[in-house]
This record gives sequence, C-alpha cells and structure tokens, in this order.
Amino acid sequence: MKDFEIPSDLTQESHKIATTISDLLGDEASGGGCRAFYSPEEWKERGEKYGVESLLILVHDGGELAPYCNHDYEDSMKMEMISAALRPLNAYIEQCTSWYSAVYPIMSA
Repeated sequence: MKDFEIPSDLTQESHKIATTISDLLGDEASGGGCRAFYSPEEWKERGEKYGVESLLILVHDGGELAPYCNHDYEDSMKMEMISAALRPLNAYIEQCTSWYSAVYPIMSA
C-alpha cells in the first residue's frame, strides 16, 4: 500500500480525505507504481499548474484509483462511490488531467 501512503504534511481535513479514499479502495489497492496522494504545497513545488489551491491531489495514472476519478474510464458507479464517500466530508473531486485530480471543499451557498 506504499502507493497510497499518506503524506505527513497534510492538514487534518486533507488527511481525513486521504484516509477515506484509502479505506474505500482497500488495503490491496495499487497505484500502478504512482504515489496517489500529494499535498497542494508539494504540487506547487513540482511546478504543476492545476489543483494547487485544492485540499489534496490524487494521482491516478493507470492505478486502481483511476476509474474513481477519470471520466475516460466511464465507470459511473465507482465515481459515485467516491463522491458519496467524500460528500460527508464536504469535499468533491475535480479531474485536472487524464492522470491526476484535485479534491476541493464543497462551498455552501
């Protein structure tokens, strides 16, 4: 589960989101060799453009997280599952590219 190791520099809110996603995927999930979770600060340091103002970055390039985040996989059931898991945390996923997404807070009206 090294691919789903949770970074130590996450906020409490972001850590809870990462834990929720890890629990959803299970202990045997593979990131396909990609590290799944990045803090927005780490993402900025990498020079990435999208998601830098989010709560959490999700890298899903070919791993088991991909069908939960990437619309190209056309797995609406998995996308709804992760949305339902994040909704109580007042968070949602926005796909940034084909290989990573960002988690943002749900803003109340």
